[in-house]
Amino acid sequence: MPSFRTFGYRKEHWSFENRQGNYTRKYSLIGNDIIHVQELASQGIIPDHLYSADFTSLIGEENLTGKPVFIMIDCEPIIDLKFSYKREFTNLLTAQESDLRLIVLYNIKPSVRLQLEMLQSLSTEKLPVMLCESYKEAVTSILDFKSGNVASTKPDAGTDKAFSNAFLAEVSRILMLRQFNQLEIFPPENHASYPYFEILDMMRRDLQALEEEHQQSIERIEQEFRVLLASKNSLLDEQIEICKRSEQRFKAEKSALLSRIAAQEIEATRISTANAEKNAALRSLCEMIEKINIDPAAMEKISAQCATLFETSNQAALINTELTETDSVFLSKLQKKHPNLNQRELRISLMIKLDYHSRDIARSLGLSTRGIESIRYRLHKKIGLDKHNSLKTYLTNLATESL
Repeated sequence: MPSFRTFGYRKEHWSFENRQGNYTRKYSLIGNDIIHVQELASQGIIPDHLYSADFTSLIGEENLTGKPVFIMIDCEPIIDLKFSYKREFTNLLTAQESDLRLIVLYNIKPSVRLQLEMLQSLSTEKLPVMLCESYKEAVTSILDFKSGNVASTKPDAGTDKAFSNAFLAEVSRILMLRQFNQLEIFPPENHASYPYFEILDMMRRDLQALEEEHQQSIERIEQEFRVLLASKNSLLDEQIEICKRSEQRFKAEKSALLSRIAAQEIEATRISTANAEKNAALRSLCEMIEKINIDPAAMEKISAQCATLFETSNQAALINTELTETDSVFLSKLQKKHPNLNQRELRISLMIKLDYHSRDIARSLGLSTRGIESIRYRLHKKIGLDKHNSLKTYLTNLATESL
């Protein structure tokens, strides 16, 4: 049996400083089943948490799970309690599963006794709460409880103490458990405490009405939210449907454009083939004319005319050629990097990059070769190249850069 002066053994991690920094909580084990809790402080404290999870942790650490465990709490420095502390205490008392068999509070100051008596009124036979004056009395109470020598703590029915306990129990149930049941005990009308029970019953009814009103308000808000959510979902469904229709329309337009492009490609192929056939016929005609014995001056004039027809055909093919994707990407890069270039300069730059000779470019654009050379010189300066840099090399390198 442990001595009344023995506080048991502690471990380093069984002690921690409260987050407010104004007191330290220490745990120790008396014997092998009594957890002793001390709040150590140099001044009065108002704890905001019971830290009941620590009890479960210590029980597990000491292999006491499933065995009866008793709690002793030294309330010496406690001068008041935060509501959060009382709520956690209530949750501990009303827990469905617990290894705790008894909670004993001792060294209770007058300023906090009534609040602890209210919590005590919520205790049950499964987990009773005792209020003691000293450490010695607390240990003795636990030992008596373990041996089964505890006298009933319930006062005789009809006594002032019984009505006082009933009053505290009802207040605790209303405040801590939000229970608004009919009062189980009511003193006779001639009893001094009767008016207080009447006020308590009136408060119970009013609080019950407020609770019902609060629930109705919650239900109304939930209903309004459901209606709003349904409306938003409906709008979202409409928007999704619009997007689907738009997607279908875009697909149809894309298909139509692809069909149009395919038709244009077929037409371009037809025109190109016809042009090639015409060039072949023209070349054959020119060869036949060269074999005819006619005046040399007339022959030179006819040959020049044939050459002109060939050039015109080639120019038309060059001018009407559709830009490839690679060409378009190159022009986009060039325009972005050199926005000061005009459309003709951009086209000439593309043809330079494609390795067209100045003479061919001049023919395709209807300009003189000297004019193209002048434009190339201006391009050289506009782009910012020095005289040792090749314009074609620059344009070729630009085409390989990332956009």
